[in-house]
Amino acid sequence: MESISNWFQDWSDACIYAKECTPDLSFLPGEPFTALASIAAVCFFIWWRNEKALSASGLVTSVAAESSSPYADLSAALDHARALVSAPEKKAA
Repeated sequence: MESISNWFQDWSDACIYAKECTPDLSFLPGEPFTALASIAAVCFFIWWRNEKALSASGLVTSVAAESSSPYADLSAALDHARALVSAPEKKAA
Protein backbone atom coordinates (compact mmCIF):
# COMPACT_ATOMS: atom_id res chain seq x y z
CA MET A 1 0.00 0.00 0.00
CA GLU A 2 2.93 2.29 0.62
CA SER A 3 4.02 2.16 -3.04
CA ILE A 4 0.51 3.03 -4.23
CA SER A 5 0.35 5.92 -1.79
CA ASN A 6 3.75 7.17 -3.01
CA TRP A 7 2.64 6.89 -6.64
CA PHE A 8 -0.48 9.00 -5.99
CA GLN A 9 1.58 11.54 -4.07
CA ASP A 10 4.13 11.75 -6.89
CA TRP A 11 1.33 12.11 -9.42
CA SER A 12 -0.29 14.85 -7.35
CA ASP A 13 3.02 16.70 -7.06
CA ALA A 14 3.62 16.42 -10.81
CA CYS A 15 0.07 17.57 -11.45
CA ILE A 16 0.54 20.68 -9.35
CA TYR A 17 3.96 21.40 -10.87
CA ALA A 18 2.93 20.95 -14.51
CA LYS A 19 -0.59 22.30 -14.00
CA GLU A 20 -1.83 19.33 -16.06
CA CYS A 21 -3.90 16.88 -14.10
CA THR A 22 -4.32 14.06 -16.57
CA PRO A 23 -3.73 10.50 -15.41
CA ASP A 24 -0.97 8.38 -16.88
CA LEU A 25 -2.57 6.22 -19.55
CA SER A 26 0.65 4.92 -21.10
CA PHE A 27 -0.47 1.32 -20.59
CA LEU A 28 -3.17 1.77 -23.26
CA PRO A 29 -2.36 1.07 -26.92
CA GLY A 30 -1.28 3.84 -29.29
CA GLU A 31 -3.21 6.93 -30.35
CA PRO A 32 -5.19 5.68 -33.34
CA PHE A 33 -6.67 2.84 -31.30
CA THR A 34 -7.85 5.05 -28.46
CA ALA A 35 -9.44 7.49 -30.90
CA LEU A 36 -11.18 4.68 -32.79
CA ALA A 37 -12.38 3.11 -29.55
CA SER A 38 -13.76 6.46 -28.41
CA ILE A 39 -15.60 6.99 -31.70
CA ALA A 40 -16.99 3.44 -31.54
CA ALA A 41 -18.17 3.99 -27.97
CA VAL A 42 -19.94 7.24 -28.89
CA CYS A 43 -21.60 5.60 -31.93
CA PHE A 44 -22.74 2.66 -29.81
CA PHE A 45 -24.19 5.01 -27.20
CA ILE A 46 -26.09 7.01 -29.84
CA TRP A 47 -27.41 3.79 -31.42
CA TRP A 48 -28.48 2.45 -28.04
CA ARG A 49 -30.26 5.70 -27.15
CA ASN A 50 -32.07 5.80 -30.49
CA GLU A 51 -33.19 2.18 -30.15
CA LYS A 52 -34.47 2.88 -26.64
CA ALA A 53 -36.35 5.98 -27.84
CA LEU A 54 -37.89 4.08 -30.76
CA SER A 55 -39.05 1.23 -28.57
CA ALA A 56 -40.48 3.70 -26.06
CA SER A 57 -42.41 5.56 -28.76
CA GLY A 58 -43.93 2.37 -30.12
CA LEU A 59 -42.86 2.99 -33.72
CA VAL A 60 -40.87 -0.22 -33.97
CA THR A 61 -43.72 -2.50 -32.94
CA SER A 62 -46.29 -0.72 -35.13
CA VAL A 63 -44.12 -1.03 -38.24
CA ALA A 64 -43.57 -4.72 -37.61
CA ALA A 65 -47.28 -5.31 -37.06
CA GLU A 66 -48.33 -3.41 -40.21
CA SER A 67 -46.86 -5.73 -42.81
CA SER A 68 -46.48 -9.46 -42.58
CA SER A 69 -43.74 -9.47 -45.21
CA PRO A 70 -40.78 -7.13 -44.83
CA TYR A 71 -40.60 -6.83 -48.64
CA ALA A 72 -44.26 -5.91 -49.24
CA ASP A 73 -43.56 -2.21 -49.66
CA LEU A 74 -40.45 -2.90 -51.73
CA SER A 75 -42.26 -5.18 -54.17
CA ALA A 76 -45.08 -2.64 -54.58
CA ALA A 77 -42.55 0.09 -55.34
CA LEU A 78 -40.76 -2.16 -57.80
CA ASP A 79 -44.03 -2.98 -59.60
CA HIS A 80 -44.82 0.73 -59.81
CA ALA A 81 -41.36 1.46 -61.23
CA ARG A 82 -41.73 -1.30 -63.83
CA ALA A 83 -45.07 0.16 -64.90
CA LEU A 84 -43.48 3.57 -65.43
CA VAL A 85 -40.71 2.23 -67.64
CA SER A 86 -42.09 1.85 -71.12
CA ALA A 87 -40.69 0.00 -74.10
CA PRO A 88 -38.27 2.08 -76.14
CA GLU A 89 -40.07 4.04 -78.83
CA LYS A 90 -39.16 3.35 -82.42
CA LYS A 91 -37.90 6.32 -84.31
CA ALA A 92 -38.80 7.00 -87.89
CA ALA A 93 -36.13 6.06 -90.38
